[in-house]
Amino acid sequence: MKKKYKYLNPWDRFKVRKKYRQLILYLISVMSVFLIIAIYLLYISGAYNDASKSLYGFVGMSEFSSNADDYAFSVHFIDVGNGDAILIHTDSTDIMIDCGEYTLRGTSSEYLQHFGIDDIDLFIATHGDSDHIGDFTHIADKYEIGELWFSEYDMKKDEEQTEDEKIFNNTVKDKNIKITSPETGRYTIGDLSVDVLSPNMKYTEDNDNSLVVKITYRDISLLFTGDAGEAAENMLLENNFDISADILKVSHHGSKTATTKEFLDAVSPEYAVISVGTDNKYLPDTHTVERITDRNIRLFRTDVDGSVIIASDGKNIEVFKEKNY
Repeated sequence: MKKKYKYLNPWDRFKVRKKYRQLILYLISVMSVFLIIAIYLLYISGAYNDASKSLYGFVGMSEFSSNADDYAFSVHFIDVGNGDAILIHTDSTDIMIDCGEYTLRGTSSEYLQHFGIDDIDLFIATHGDSDHIGDFTHIADKYEIGELWFSEYDMKKDEEQTEDEKIFNNTVKDKNIKITSPETGRYTIGDLSVDVLSPNMKYTEDNDNSLVVKITYRDISLLFTGDAGEAAENMLLENNFDISADILKVSHHGSKTATTKEFLDAVSPEYAVISVGTDNKYLPDTHTVERITDRNIRLFRTDVDGSVIIASDGKNIEVFKEKNY
């Protein structure tokens, strides 16, 4: 074959080379189409997202979360974009508050995995919005959940539920997870005190039906507000609830519908955390941010800082930001 090709005239040799080039271009085109289809199928199945995170998961995520290893108590505000996902960890207790969107496909559970969580003693679903409970199935598939809290005032009839709420409730049933609608009051979960502060009534606005809890470890306290708005905040103020806390999880991703001046003054936190996505044009609201910073409260944001860890020995507080690592 080489001999025949060697003695071809220049014009025939050019035509042979052209055919080879066309064949190679055709094969490249076919392979590219198959590659695009494969990536698309992996993406819609969630595998692409998991694979794309794997390098960071084994290196960056583990390295960052290990900052809490030497502390008896740590709170991890996991960066899940426009949603909430929070892990509260002590040597004897693990509590999860919300878990972000379903479209994140296991971001929260992967963080827990690389931090070394074995199971979850209590999962608190503040309310039924997709950016708070949408990824619950991934959590429940990987971790045994001792108990689930969900407010009775946010429970809906089957025909009123969103698709995410239906999936959430089906997962709870399939996994046989104990579900409780806690009344307002104090509960002891391992070495943590958990005060359920709200709701104690049905609000017109769904966000106001968010579970609001205050968690205390020794001398350190944190207030978690879900998406509760001004009406729920006013109820807490009018009923003289002790909402003072060292750390405030700012409600509703820094929306203007919450975090009033009066509420901030009553909480009087040293630190505040806003969980929000980098692609959000409207949140956090600039006035909400100003109200926080005007009070010299140290503000951390997942859209700016990535995941945030607040760690403590029960008295002193240290803060670690993912984007420093």
